[in-house]
Amino acid sequence: MLESVIRRNADNTERIMKNAMGYVVCNNAIGTIAISSYDNTVSVGIMKLICGVLVAAARSAVRDLDSTNDLCFLRVVTRKSEYLVAPEGEFTIVVIQ
Repeated sequence: MLESVIRRNADNTERIMKNAMGYVVCNNAIGTIAISSYDNTVSVGIMKLICGVLVAAARSAVRDLDSTNDLCFLRVVTRKSEYLVAPEGEFTIVVIQ
């Protein structure tokens, strides 16, 4: 299922990558990387820290504020880059600009 979504959106991904440093798509169901523009070491680090720890903490904070809400999008700006995170049911997309 996830692979077919990635194939269908390949043109959009290429268009977005013109303005981004890279991306990682994490498969939430099995905890793996579905596709990435980075090498394996960087991708695993992003998956563990962003897709795992940060998304879980942000989702928990949103639910603490209102239990009927869920995290839809997360934007983190640092001195060096910007992380755009879109957690979905089966996968999480992280784009670094």
